[in-house]
Amino acid sequence: MNHPRVFSIDGMHCGSCVARITEAVKANPSVQTVTVDLAAGQMEVRAEIALSDREITDLVASAGAYTAQAITAATPSAPAAEPESRSFWATYRPLFTLVALLALVPALSLGESLTAHSWMRWFMAGFFLSFSYFKLLDIKSFADSYRMYDWIAKVIPAWGLAYPFVELGLGLAYAADWAPSATNWITLVLMVVGAGGVIQSNLQKKSIRCACLGTVFNLPMSTVTIVEDLSMAAMAAWMIV
Repeated sequence: MNHPRVFSIDGMHCGSCVARITEAVKANPSVQTVTVDLAAGQMEVRAEIALSDREITDLVASAGAYTAQAITAATPSAPAAEPESRSFWATYRPLFTLVALLALVPALSLGESLTAHSWMRWFMAGFFLSFSYFKLLDIKSFADSYRMYDWIAKVIPAWGLAYPFVELGLGLAYAADWAPSATNWITLVLMVVGAGGVIQSNLQKKSIRCACLGTVFNLPMSTVTIVEDLSMAAMAAWMIV
């Protein structure tokens, strides 16, 4: 594989731009990894064979009103090292903090009526309501990021636009204890399918941002995402049984 190539990108404004550029550059079969840093306005590309600057800038331009310019070889690794410099805790702190609060609130509020089943129901209600909220802040950008790895959204792009509302509906269904069997089965299927797409992308070593908290937080897709999906699937399966 070639050494990383770094380009400055003009015209990026949000996570949707990142997703479009990433997808456009990855369309070249020689490209193995693409890492787009929205804050720095830069992109790192690794490819199996040497690609010219023009080939890569044309790929970026095909994504929309974006322009790319190669950065000299003297500074290729500086932007690429920035994301890796963040510690595991610093990267996932927003996710872990939210999950901890979602776990603590029902445990404290249920009091003597606390059971494993009641805790799971309220945890999942809070989980889906909270996660859908972040996705609904920018549905289009979420859908663009989600389509990069979700099996269904790749085939049916509209699924990415609908998914935040599906999560919202599941959250309300858990809170109201409405049709618990159907709610748990839907959750189980969605979480297993979601985990499958994440596992495949991780095995292919794709550098894709996790869309679990929408585009508000820049979370990389990793084993944490797989554990998150499979844990929700396991809770749904436990409540079905």
